[in-house]
Parts: sequence; C-alpha cells; structure tokens
Amino acid sequence: MKKLLAFLLCTFASLWTMAQNLDQINQLMDKGKFREAKEAIDKYLQDPKKANSAEALYFKGRIYNSLSRDNAAQPTELFGLRSDAFDAFKRNQELDKKDVFLSLEAHTSYLDLYLGMYDLGVQEFNNKNYDAAFNAFQKALEIEAYTMAKKYTYSQIKFSALDTSLVMNAAAAGIQAKREDDAMQCYKKITDANVSSEDYRDVYVLLAEYYNKKNDATSLQALVDKGKRLFPKDDYWADVEIRSVSKNGDKDALYAKYESMIAQNPSSFLLSYNYSIEMYNDLYGKDARKQGNLEFSNKLSEVIKKAIALEKEDNTATMLMANHLFNMSADLLNASNNVKGNKPDDVKKKATLKSAATKSMEDCIVYSEMVMKYTEALPKKSDGHKANYKIAMAYLSDIYNIKGNKVKAAEYTKKSKEADKW
Repeated sequence: MKKLLAFLLCTFASLWTMAQNLDQINQLMDKGKFREAKEAIDKYLQDPKKANSAEALYFKGRIYNSLSRDNAAQPTELFGLRSDAFDAFKRNQELDKKDVFLSLEAHTSYLDLYLGMYDLGVQEFNNKNYDAAFNAFQKALEIEAYTMAKKYTYSQIKFSALDTSLVMNAAAAGIQAKREDDAMQCYKKITDANVSSEDYRDVYVLLAEYYNKKNDATSLQALVDKGKRLFPKDDYWADVEIRSVSKNGDKDALYAKYESMIAQNPSSFLLSYNYSIEMYNDLYGKDARKQGNLEFSNKLSEVIKKAIALEKEDNTATMLMANHLFNMSADLLNASNNVKGNKPDDVKKKATLKSAATKSMEDCIVYSEMVMKYTEALPKKSDGHKANYKIAMAYLSDIYNIKGNKVKAAEYTKKSKEADKW
C-alpha cells in the first residue's frame, strides 16, 4: 500500500511539474518574452517523455510563429521559425485527434504562417536573394495546400485550388536562382490545370522548350497536344514538333512530319514555308543530299507555291521561289552541257535538260518580277527588301543576257543600281 501511494504521489508530482512548466511557458508568451519561451519549450520537448505532448507542440508552434514577427530577426531565421511552427502544428493535430487547440483559434495560425511565408518570399525576391525567395514561396504553397486539404476557410482570404500568382512567383524565383528543374515543376502546376488564358501561353512555351532540351519526347508531345487544343491559332506548336523531329537528323522523317502536319493544317503559311526552306537547303545547301535531283526540285516548286498562296505580310516565299528557279535552271544547263555523246538518246537527253532549263528561267522571270513589283510598291523598304530586290534584278539581267536581249538585261542592271539610293 505504501509502495502504491508512493507511486501515485510521484505520478501526481510529475504531472504537476509538467503542467507547471507549460504554465510558466505560457506566462512567458503572455508577457511577450518569446525568446525565453522558445528556450523553455525547446528544453521541455527535449525530454523523450514530453516530446509527443500535443499541448507542448501547439505551444511550440505559437511561440515560433510569434517570434517570426521579430523585425530584428534575419530572413533565414524567419524562414526556419515559420517552417518549424508549421511542422509543430501539424504534429499537434496528429497527436490530438479532437484538434482542441487549433480549433479554438479557428486554425488561423496556418493563415498567419501562409501570409508570413508569402511576404518573406516577396522580400527576398526584391532583395535578389532568389534561392531564399523560392524556398519561401514553395513553403507558402505547401501551407496553402495543407489548409485546402483540411478544408479550412478564412474570412480574410479565400484560397483556390491553384494560386496562380504564388505559383508564378515561385517559378520566377526558381528561374532567377538557376533552379530550372524546380521552376518547371511550378510551371507544370499551371499546365496540369489546363489554364487557357493567353496570359499563361508563355508558360506552356517555356515548359515545351524545357522538355525539348531534356529530350523528354513523351512529356513534350503531351504538352504540345494540350497547347494545340488550348491555343489552336498559335503556330508555335507546329514549330516545336518539327524541331523535335529535326533534332534526330533524319531528313526523311522530318519531311514525313511536315507532310502530315500540312495535311492537318493546310492553311498554315509557316508550315509550308519552313518545309520549303528545309527542302531548299537539301538541294542547294552545304550538306545537300538532293543536289541535281529533278524530281525533288519539282516537288520543292509545288511546296513553295503553296506557301506563296498563303503569303500575306511579306514576299519571302516568292523570293525563295525566284532563288530556287534560278539555281534549278543553272543546274539543268550544267547537266545539259555535261552530256557529251552524239547518240540519239544523248541528244534527246541534252535537249530535254536544256528545255527544262529554259522553262525554269522563264518561270524565274515571273517570280523575280513579282519581287520587283512588290518591293517598288513598298512605301518603306528594309535592308532585307533592298537586298532581295537587287538579287532579283541580277537574276533578270543574267537571264536576259542568256536570251540575247541586251537591252532588257541593261534595264534590270540599271534598276539594281538605282536601288542603292533608296
């Protein structure tokens, strides 16, 4: 009986000491002595027997959060205090299934922590401490997500499933901090939510460029499909798909992709024009594979014609056609001159090539004159317009010299010189 009484007395004394300690800590809080209160609660919780006290953890959260309002504290300390307070409150709720302490205050401590972290992020961003700003914004997002999951509501502010402002701030801080992977995860919150406002179009573009750089074809294609659905009039999605295929260096696969995409979107000038550029370089470029391929040349002519039919703001496709036809006629003339035999087949082949060269020159005259008329009608001519004009005049002069019309050739040479005065 004495042993039992002694045990009960010890237990009562222990509970009384615990209560007394927490009461003393609470008194320190009431007096605004938060530094002293922090030391006391930290020491209190170091005791393994007290580490899982729901009330003590709530006190810790309150003390740390209150201390984080100290204007003299450094930003690093503020972040740590608010993070630890958040963890303490969550642990309190895990231990106290009735949620007594936080319910009494309507869970406003979480709102206070959210606003504190948001403000800290803005402060650090303005001070160009981008890494710290990113961490603060991310923690604010974490707190917000927790309160949303718990379905807590506040009269001061209404949380939304996607806090676009906070997400964009975090992403901007991540970019500035050179934390690209982290920043892209923030942007992904926007795209995952299918935000279709034009204001967020660049978010989809940045994420697409990121996937392209990372060679993440699966994620890229999913994003491109979404981009085409949400921003159907934007030519960017076609461009990024083409660049993705182009990276592999397989020209045949690239041409097949162009054909497929043009069939799906026949009104796109950019697709037909870019396709013709790829083909042009394959015929006349440094690493041309199709040089002298008449069938491929004729195919290129058809693709450029489609681009010209869709051309609205400039004459770049028309100029490309003039370039192509002049080069094509030169290649055909060279091929004709290289036929040396006198057999009927040789004579026929030579005549056929020469006739095709003549046809290309006649067509080149048409498109070169289109460039001439277009440029002369422009009220204001850029350096690019002048350069194209002079090239077109050179084509016309050379062709008419070949045709033996010296007067006509001189006329276009004169026009080229007059363009120098524009």
